[in-house]
Amino acid sequence: METIVYLPGYLSPPSGFALLAERMEDYRALELPRRPTPAAQLEAWSADVPEGAHLVASFEAGLAAVRLAVEKQARSLVWFSPYARADAALRARVRALAWALEAGGTEGFARVARPLFFGGLMLDRGEELLAAWEAGLEPEGLAAWLAALEQLGDERKQLRALKDLPVMTVVGAEDVFAPMRYAHEITEWIPELHGILVTLDGAGHFAFWENPREAVSVAHGFITRHREFLDGPAEWQDEPAAEEAPPPLRFDPEAPK
Repeated sequence: METIVYLPGYLSPPSGFALLAERMEDYRALELPRRPTPAAQLEAWSADVPEGAHLVASFEAGLAAVRLAVEKQARSLVWFSPYARADAALRARVRALAWALEAGGTEGFARVARPLFFGGLMLDRGEELLAAWEAGLEPEGLAAWLAALEQLGDERKQLRALKDLPVMTVVGAEDVFAPMRYAHEITEWIPELHGILVTLDGAGHFAFWENPREAVSVAHGFITRHREFLDGPAEWQDEPAAEEAPPPLRFDPEAPK
């Protein structure tokens, strides 16, 4: 049985990748503990990622995943809400969050973070989920995460080492913190056109949590048919026959009605 290793960004919700892992039942799941900075992630996770695994990462954890994919000869990489550099726009958002944390603690951070991180559906219908996420925020870890992003350089050159590795970037259509152009940049830097970009409707930066059913659909399809993607053409994207098609996969939070 092949292994999928889940690498969570520091701001991942308490449930982490649970919704994804429980639906990827054809694979052995290994979710690693979160760390506040890419450097800490790489150091902590290096010994735990097995050879030849599929990697699924979120947010800044994808930076560590890129290095680990090369080191561990990963089979594929799915990167949710990616960014590989901090430009002026991202730094401005990071500084706004740092100001909010300093001025208002975790409550102030969460207040500013909500419209940056979450799409309209979650903001409108996911109050219980948002409250659970906010309850897990810790000032020290947030400060370290913000400082690391403030100092983040341009890591796109690391992507050139991903030869013969299929990479799918998945971005929420309503992601304000790391808009789609960051995912486009990453896809363009993947060698031999082995990168593909997918968007999830109604989702923001937490796309895999806000729209878990569709996130599972695209991740499962990509991982199970990653060799076909490398060999081309894009037949792996063919729609199933009508009688075999699953029901529509859309945002369905466990929130009060």
